[in-house]
Amino acid sequence: MNLDIHDWIEALGPAERVLDVGSGAGSFPGAAFTCRMFALDEDPAAFAGGGGWRAVGRADRIPFRDASFDLLVCHHALEHLENLDESLREMARVLNPGGRCYFAFPNGYGLCDAVYRWVFEGGGHVQRFRREEIVRELEQRLGVRLVRWQKLYSSFVYLRRLMELLADPPPDLQKRLLAIARWPRWTIAAAQWVLYVGTRTLDRGFGRDLAVYGWAFYFARGATEATATEQPGFVNVCPYCGAGQEARPAERRWGVACRCGNCRRWYPYCPPWRGTV
Repeated sequence: MNLDIHDWIEALGPAERVLDVGSGAGSFPGAAFTCRMFALDEDPAAFAGGGGWRAVGRADRIPFRDASFDLLVCHHALEHLENLDESLREMARVLNPGGRCYFAFPNGYGLCDAVYRWVFEGGGHVQRFRREEIVRELEQRLGVRLVRWQKLYSSFVYLRRLMELLADPPPDLQKRLLAIARWPRWTIAAAQWVLYVGTRTLDRGFGRDLAVYGWAFYFARGATEATATEQPGFVNVCPYCGAGQEARPAERRWGVACRCGNCRRWYPYCPPWRGTV
């Protein structure tokens, strides 16, 4: 059974604390946990209308005392941190001696991130990571051991959100997006479907990882596992909301479409292959 970050959070008691680094509006919208969840982001606007414990601050200057958190979460934020060296030092400082941490971020050398960076002229991604190199660095810098990891498959959902953005464009739209805005909307939708189906077809047939956009990593201090366990990845990911789901229990239609368990929309079904579910 796959380990999920919710499993770690839900196992924590009322006196235990979680720090969501680079949280934006929060990595777990709508979720209710027993533990004390602190969100950290340098943009005060990210917390507009939000509840819970929130702190305005930077990852390279975390405004909390040493060893004050039982779990660190860095969910699609590490690639945005300009001062990575000091940020990792700060994360190591605030994690308690028996703590755990969870990271998820894109493969900076993969197809999905390359398309994203081209479309959004970087899109705020200032760091690029390769899996083995960043795992080694995180283990050394944070004093942790990798215990579980899995590949994260893309639905290229940012192209769907691009269409929503262009429907009501802000006045400060980037130059490339202004050019894309002149394209017929159906071409952007078509590009998403071609990328979604095409990458999975090539991955299944030729053992590639073109549909993989990144990874999720589970680390722990004091872990004794000799090698980390790779969990199977969810190859069926909703192109409308980005939620992944296991293929076997998914609601299906005619064997070619499945229904998202989150937004309830239908999209192309992909039979899992080795290393996927």
